[in-house]
Amino acid sequence: MNLKSLINRKNIAQSKVIAGALTFCGGFIDAYTYIQRGHTLAAGQTGNVIFFSASIAQGNISGIVNRLSTIISFILGLVIVIFIHTHSKSHYWRIFEMIPIIIICGIVSFLPKSVPNYYIVPALAIGLSMQNGAFRKIEGVGYSNGFTSGNLKKATLAWSQYFFANDKSQRATGENYLILVISFVLGAVLSAFLQKVLGIHTLLIAMFLLIIINIFYGYLVYKRHKDWLNSSNREG
Repeated sequence: MNLKSLINRKNIAQSKVIAGALTFCGGFIDAYTYIQRGHTLAAGQTGNVIFFSASIAQGNISGIVNRLSTIISFILGLVIVIFIHTHSKSHYWRIFEMIPIIIICGIVSFLPKSVPNYYIVPALAIGLSMQNGAFRKIEGVGYSNGFTSGNLKKATLAWSQYFFANDKSQRATGENYLILVISFVLGAVLSAFLQKVLGIHTLLIAMFLLIIINIFYGYLVYKRHKDWLNSSNREG
């Protein structure tokens, strides 16, 4: 898909380019928090519920606080997204939703490992939750850019219907969800490798990637709005 078609499409936020890039960053950050910050996932709350339950059974107070605060923070992030979206009339509301995760990634990358994880991971969970809530559709269907179990399920179902039920309409859906699964895995793998070299500073990479994505998305929205205004003026 070229730049012009991205600008002219009805829903820029739903493009597979944006969705794939954000999902890559989601895998990147989740791998970081799991490896560097107490085996807790910033966005994967299914895993956190399991880890939370295990912490209760083991009497691990730190683990209980870390996982529970992360789950609550993720919920809070989604609430914030809906509140801002409901009260904002700006075309750029999604850009504002992305700013927290960018800032948090930058700050966390310089905090020493001595800072308790129940301060670090919940903050990242809020940011990723807002990202996930702001960009929640790919080509008209729901997806997640912070974790991949749902995307994997939908990819499997779509391809199964395509091959076994001969439903040709499922091919595009299967391709889109497969892109998301691969993006998440690549982000997690790259993060794991970079952490061997950069350690806690690895999140700087995620921060720069998210800045680029945000600027790119903002440019697309600006160009489309500008073209729409120019078209309206010519018609007037």
